[in-house]
Amino acid sequence: MHEVTILAIMSKTTLSRKSFYVYFRDRSELILALVRPLRAQADAALGQWAGAADPVAAGRAALRAAASLYRQHGALLRALFWASADDPDLAAARRDLTQPVIDTAVRAIGPVAADPDPRRLRATVGALVTMNVHSMLALPADATDADLDQLVDTLAGIWERATLPG
Repeated sequence: MHEVTILAIMSKTTLSRKSFYVYFRDRSELILALVRPLRAQADAALGQWAGAADPVAAGRAALRAAASLYRQHGALLRALFWASADDPDLAAARRDLTQPVIDTAVRAIGPVAADPDPRRLRATVGALVTMNVHSMLALPADATDADLDQLVDTLAGIWERATLPG
C-alpha cells in the first residue's frame, strides 16, 4: 500500500501513527473503518437514481454525487482501490462500493436501454463504472465545481451514447 496515502489519511486525525495501531490491526482494517461511512452517502445517491422517473437526469445527479464524494475522499478511495489488488478484505470493500452502482444502473437503464440483452447491458455498465472510478480517482482535492461539472458531462455523455438508443 502507498505509505504516502496512509500518512495523508492519518494527518487528518488527531491520532499519532502509534495510536492508529492500538485501534486498528493493520492498514487494511483502518481503511475499511474509514470507508464504511462512505457507503451511506453512495447509497443515498443510488437510491434517488433507482426510483427516478427520468433515469438519464437521475443518472447525471448520481454521477455528480459520486464525483463530489471522490473529490472529498480521494486519498482514502485511492488507498482502497490500489491496495485491493493485494488484500481480499479490501477487494471485497471495493466490490461493495462498485457493485451497487452496477446493479442500480442496470435496473434504471434497462427499460430504456438500446440493447435489450441484460447480459450485454450489465457488461457495458460494468465497463462504464470502471471508467467512472478511474476518472474520479484522478480528481485532485482542489478540483473546482466547474471541474466536476465538466467530468460529469463527459462521463454522462459516454454513458448515454453507450447505453441509450440513437
